[in-house]
Amino acid sequence: PSEALPDPVLNEIDYDQPGADAGGFVELYNAGLSPADLEGLALVFVDGATGSEYRRRPLRGALAPGAYLVVPVDAQNGSPDGVALYDTRYEGVIDTLSYEGAIERAFIGPFAHPLVEGNALPASEADSNSVTGSLARLPNGSDTDDAATDWAFTTTVTPGRENAR
Repeated sequence: PSEALPDPVLNEIDYDQPGADAGGFVELYNAGLSPADLEGLALVFVDGATGSEYRRRPLRGALAPGAYLVVPVDAQNGSPDGVALYDTRYEGVIDTLSYEGAIERAFIGPFAHPLVEGNALPASEADSNSVTGSLARLPNGSDTDDAATDWAFTTTVTPGRENAR
């Protein structure tokens, strides 16, 4: 049954910390009911000014149902920038987030992909260099394919745990 499929999603990103940026991360969550094979998947970071990939982090192993994977990375905090969970085997985007504005064309691999799901996350809904926080799916693991509904800024940073307001 389809509900038994794995469902890895981007779940939280901390890309802008107070003061000098250090200690950033991207968190994945398996919202499915079976293990998610991460072989061949990568986190791809996109500079919104150019739509170009600037960093790629290959993933390995498996992610159990209901489990989290925290990938330490200091992502850019321009306006806009974005991250994609990308399948390198099929050259397709599994999940995306464009933050501080919409990225309609991101050049990842041989194709251009939109990094906006449904309605874009409002540019005002952003991580902050003056307040500790992150962008998180609220409720945890929710994926309605609408960024404006699924994502919000929270001052409760929860790497490796359920997201909270």
